[in-house]
Amino acid sequence: MISKNTAQQIVDTVKDVCGYDINYISNDGIIIASTDEKRIGDYHEIGRRAAVTGQVLEVYDNDSFEGAQKGVNIPFSYHGQTLGVIGITGEPDEVRSYARLALRIMRLLLRERDLDASRELKRAEFSYVAKAMIRNETINHEYLRDFLKQKGLDYHEPCRAVIISLRILDPTRNISVYESRSESLLAEIPHSFYAFDYPDKYILICSEESYVLYRSRLKELRNLPALVSVGSVHSLNHIHRSYEDALLAMNASAESFTEFDTLGIELLFSELPQYVKERFLQKTLGSLKEEDCRLLRTYFDSGLSLKTTSEKLFIHKNTLQYRLERIRKVTGLDPRNVNDAAVLIVGLKLQAGMA
Repeated sequence: MISKNTAQQIVDTVKDVCGYDINYISNDGIIIASTDEKRIGDYHEIGRRAAVTGQVLEVYDNDSFEGAQKGVNIPFSYHGQTLGVIGITGEPDEVRSYARLALRIMRLLLRERDLDASRELKRAEFSYVAKAMIRNETINHEYLRDFLKQKGLDYHEPCRAVIISLRILDPTRNISVYESRSESLLAEIPHSFYAFDYPDKYILICSEESYVLYRSRLKELRNLPALVSVGSVHSLNHIHRSYEDALLAMNASAESFTEFDTLGIELLFSELPQYVKERFLQKTLGSLKEEDCRLLRTYFDSGLSLKTTSEKLFIHKNTLQYRLERIRKVTGLDPRNVNDAAVLIVGLKLQAGMA
């Protein structure tokens, strides 16, 4: 069955090509779409005959049949079923080729409609399974087994959950651009399936083997821009744990691509209330300038080596010692003391995660 909207789309498209009026006639002879609005709803006797007999019928004189004008009427079948009749008004010898063009356009539109319906059905199925698995909800065993088999997966497959959260930094940019690029990549990944979580998040479940192969491509999504967070490896029947780890990683890091496996101290404060984080930051780094924080980051990244830090910052070691001593006086924490350094490192990590 073709909807009135689809039928109208067909007749309008064909008229744009040939310039002749086009009718779409149902099997019972009613014109349900036409480029001549006055004819919509009229009975078309020759169209009814064409639908019943399955033959192409041509009319050479106006009003020789009820509701018909001269032209060509071609029944249209799809998947072995007659769906209606395309009628094109005009001298049959002039419009015959356009009537056949209308059939080809019609088939293309219906195939596209069927493809869209198939994609939506698959998307709904993927979404149902993915969301049920990350929530650790019960799914019919046989259904899940068959679904996973189609994706080349099984219950005990080592897998990861990956969260891709789109970020609209440019309000003039259409989010569909980002969605299209994300979905194109996700559809490529073998042994995987994904779901869209409204309003801007994708959840990918893939085998560890596929993740290793596509890791660099997933990492590139951060340029969309997007936040990509990767959970730890778990068997597929425990993929909810990987998803929980991916959420923790996203909350713990300010990086645009984060793997749970690479996190360390950040995990300690990933679930802390915001006011606790703010108070800790104020207590540790609140009195420092940004240049002091940059110095500390370099100093700690250099393993507390005065020589290496001085070389990286292009300053004399005495100058570095002076600035470290000033930080001690301001904060009450000595960066050269292991215990105090640990507190400052936590502060810097927390500061980075809240940026």
